[in-house]
Amino acid sequence: MIPESGKRAEEETTQGDRQEMTAYIWDLDGTLLDSYEVITEAAALTAADEGIHDPSGHVLKAVKQGSVTAYMQEISSRCGKPVGELFEQYRQYTHRLDDRIRLISGAKETLEELQVLGAEHFVYTHRGSSSVPILKRLEILDCFREVVTSEYGLAKKPSGEGVRYLLGKYNLDPEKTWYVGDRTLDVLCAKDAGVRALLYLEPDTCVSATGREDRIVHDLREIAAKQAGE
Repeated sequence: MIPESGKRAEEETTQGDRQEMTAYIWDLDGTLLDSYEVITEAAALTAADEGIHDPSGHVLKAVKQGSVTAYMQEISSRCGKPVGELFEQYRQYTHRLDDRIRLISGAKETLEELQVLGAEHFVYTHRGSSSVPILKRLEILDCFREVVTSEYGLAKKPSGEGVRYLLGKYNLDPEKTWYVGDRTLDVLCAKDAGVRALLYLEPDTCVSATGREDRIVHDLREIAAKQAGE
């Protein structure tokens, strides 16, 4: 069941003609939110609680090249504790640290400039109930028509189910819809949903291009600049 909390849905899109404007569906962590320091620290603290002291570089690589889920599964296999219990510990740590999360450089201006150019924005993230409060605190919540989080119970990436949910609800044209993320997982999600994949690769990232991206940017501001020139 899709929860009411966490939604940023406005009026339902009338079924009929597809939307003409370009739509951007955004990942959050590492794409709009400068949050990997917090994620890495919370994951490392969770592992340390079980006597596992992985270097922060190893943890960052594990969660960015894979996912927090994959790292929790790895810790579970090493310590024998159920993944669900590890996730609960991880969530408690992230909630304590969430106030340290900031925006990726250029995120707010990019969202606003794209809106001026006629684009509309959505979010599809694995982050849960903290998503909306963080976006509100960082003053970008009103940029999005809907924020789809893990609370919706949709299949996790690389499945494109979350993207397809938004395509169907708002009658978006896949040819004019971009899924924007910073990991291989996001590119695979976009391709599974049949939309365009936009990969944000920050400087010195441990993520490599897959060859399946429709566009790669190294600064979010490039997205609005490209849209303005199209």
